[in-house]
Amino acid sequence: MTDKVLDKCPKCSSVVTNDTECENCGIVFEKYFQVEARKKAEAAMITVESAGSGNRRVVLLACVFLIISFGAGYFFLSQPNTQISSAPTAVNIPVNTSKIRKVEEKLYQALPVMTAETPDETLSDQELIQRAVRGTVSVRTPWGSIGSGFFIEEHSVITNKHVVVFDDTRFETLQKQVERNREIIDLEIEKISEWKKKMEQMPQGPSRSQLELIIRSKEEELDRVLVLQRDDEEKLDELIDQKYAEGVRITTADNEEYLVDTIVTSTAHDLALLKVYSISGHVLGRDAQEQRLEQGQAVYAIGSPMGLSNTMTSGIFSAYRRIEDGGEIYLQVDAAINPGNSGGPLIDKRGNVLGVNTMVLTQAEGIGFAIPIDVVFEEFSGSL
Repeated sequence: MTDKVLDKCPKCSSVVTNDTECENCGIVFEKYFQVEARKKAEAAMITVESAGSGNRRVVLLACVFLIISFGAGYFFLSQPNTQISSAPTAVNIPVNTSKIRKVEEKLYQALPVMTAETPDETLSDQELIQRAVRGTVSVRTPWGSIGSGFFIEEHSVITNKHVVVFDDTRFETLQKQVERNREIIDLEIEKISEWKKKMEQMPQGPSRSQLELIIRSKEEELDRVLVLQRDDEEKLDELIDQKYAEGVRITTADNEEYLVDTIVTSTAHDLALLKVYSISGHVLGRDAQEQRLEQGQAVYAIGSPMGLSNTMTSGIFSAYRRIEDGGEIYLQVDAAINPGNSGGPLIDKRGNVLGVNTMVLTQAEGIGFAIPIDVVFEEFSGSL
């Protein structure tokens, strides 16, 4: 790697328009070159070990190359304005239970374990759980969406895509409702006006008095409807303004707020990666030894349900479940997951992150689902 600005992405070969990351495949150049440097250094170490101790100079050269590569990687570091890459997809909630089945086979093999701090065996379970709470954040959007997230790197927060991507379906539904109700109201106003003209031409008597009562009743009903219509029209105007506003923000456990710089969304999963360069967060780690969850294992969900930050619920792991529509595998748990928990971490009793809390069955109690954490690292490996 040199000090020269990249013309093409080293991974997908697309033209580079952003000095920090590729807008086509989403890799962060600094991280990409660091990974490549590590691979080369590790390969050099393996070669030296097989050749014996006589090649120690090669080890030194590999270490020097690794240090130089890490330093050069910072050339590409910048803080862009908030931008969202990848196309959003709809989230299907509630889940159709007829299309969910239990997965008995092992989910994933061992993947690289990323931890924020050196493991401290002297810490109690409670202290480790509190460490995970410190790494959990609230996520808020200009259009009022509230969710949760957690640090998987110092400047990288994971959350659900449906938390940070504007809900066009909701907007279109409200827009159609407002337009349809306005047409009905206009017709009702026109009808009342015709009745009044007719009443003026009628002689005094029971028929005119009866029509006058009907008109008065219709006008009172219309007044109530107009109040609701004005509220809906104001909500629609506000939603239009918010739709084009920028400024997704995270709030940490100590109530500090930070602006999100970049948003990378997944095309295959309900996941989004938020880059926040103005803070070095508490990173949630994974257990290198624990490759499979056992039924009945204690789990904890952390997040901001209904906007209540730093909320934790407990439960047990039930099973691995596959949703047949997309073939995705989820962790089924009975820990309470409520609106606002979306994107928060599912952890074990030692504070290790197991998954990303994502959805619940709306017609049942105690049935929630989380995306396995291994899926997160597979999906965003080029952006971390």
